[in-house]
Amino acid sequence: MVERPVKKRGQASQTWDGPEVATQALVMDLMEVYFEVVYPIFPFFHQPTTVRRVSRGEHRTNRAFFGAIMAMCAISSARVRDGAVCSGQWDPASLSEPSSETFFAASEQALPKGTTGAAELDDLRAYAALSITAIQYGQPRTMRHYLGLYHTSVETDFLHDETHWPKDTGIVETEERRRLFWSMYTLDVYTSIMWGGVIRSREAQANVTYPKTLNDSEISNAGYGQPPSVSIDSPPLTSDSDIQLRWLHGWNFTTDLYRILEHVVDHFRRRRPEHRLRTHIDGIFGQDSVPGATVLDAILGMYKALPARFKETPPASEAIGHRLNFQTANIAATIQLVRMMLFAAEDTTVEQRCCVASELLQAFADVPVMYLRAISAPLLHHLAGIGNLLGSVFEKGLPESLYQHVRTVLSSMVRLLASLEVGLYCTAGASSRIHRLVESIDEYVKSQRQLAEESPQSLAQVQCESIAVPPYMDTNSPLFLLPPELLDDWSWAFDFAHADGQ
Repeated sequence: MVERPVKKRGQASQTWDGPEVATQALVMDLMEVYFEVVYPIFPFFHQPTTVRRVSRGEHRTNRAFFGAIMAMCAISSARVRDGAVCSGQWDPASLSEPSSETFFAASEQALPKGTTGAAELDDLRAYAALSITAIQYGQPRTMRHYLGLYHTSVETDFLHDETHWPKDTGIVETEERRRLFWSMYTLDVYTSIMWGGVIRSREAQANVTYPKTLNDSEISNAGYGQPPSVSIDSPPLTSDSDIQLRWLHGWNFTTDLYRILEHVVDHFRRRRPEHRLRTHIDGIFGQDSVPGATVLDAILGMYKALPARFKETPPASEAIGHRLNFQTANIAATIQLVRMMLFAAEDTTVEQRCCVASELLQAFADVPVMYLRAISAPLLHHLAGIGNLLGSVFEKGLPESLYQHVRTVLSSMVRLLASLEVGLYCTAGASSRIHRLVESIDEYVKSQRQLAEESPQSLAQVQCESIAVPPYMDTNSPLFLLPPELLDDWSWAFDFAHADGQ
């Protein structure tokens, strides 16, 4: 691969020769997979424009575009390998060589070296797609690395502020930039919850408009609502009511939820003083936040105002129908994550947390499993986050009666995880680990029950010395504290990247 000076904005790029990683036919197929199962959640590319550019072979002569397309192929290939495709038209074996890792390495090689010059939009898309691929691989350190490169480029090139975007940015690129920014904003909040990172994309510091709620066929550099000569997406826009049923309307709603979630995470972490530096500055701005009940009322009001199509998943036979169903699944999962975080931040009851987890599992029961499997590894981590929050109830001790309630929810979660991780390449075994942990806790509960029967006064004395009984707990049922090793095992059981050693 020979690399010559990178083109300036607006110039044709014929000064770079990309390596032959895969056939043109395979690249086109993997690009189609991307638009089927990744794009509904991470719409980094305008489909008609990208298909046209790849079909013309532009990725072979444009370094940044090559890196972005190779990263697209990497995540698509990984999803195919994990069985996360909606339609039955694909033969996984025909898409397996070269491997996802080969595409990943090719994208890495094409990324800019050093810090000179501005990163191109395609470089940012490559960083973004590689970070998502790393989640699919079960490699959080690699994910953090590429998220870091992405956020550095955002800061240096002002992706977070539309007023600083190049003056010659066309309509298509404007929408691509907006989709990329808000996609990665949600990923930033998501990863901070799942892996305890820092939220770097603060919504109050963003000056980026939401993407237009139009399908790609209705967006071109000629204007909005102007389909290209060949429509590959959906019928043209006809009325305001049609806008409400465009899949990006549901996508933007999920972005709203993540903006709320950012503040909920702040409140959640402030409630844990052992994990933050406390100084006299805290007294200047105060610690008050909006009550969780008020936040929930606002969310439910927003959800009620959504079109009914984003609350159901009817059979879908076309791309737009599939994309609407993806939004239904993503909205359901995100609402329950917000609720669980609110409850965890305010030390709510075990019953309330179990209710949230149960409602999430019921919501997923109403979604065809093909969409849950298509979301793939990120959804497993999403469930892991909720499972970890549910498991935090063990820290203060539980009566056996409430443990049985938690156990019922966990058993349902194990069954869902088992159905989702069939065929996964890097994250298999999560459900069996959780199942073994539940069995270990069962054994501990059994031993505590026997101890209570043999020496109730001795056990009561230990409980009085070690546990402050919350008022909602049934004091007629023996309380127990899990030993430290089981609490450690709890975190391990929900760490889907543990087997990778990262």
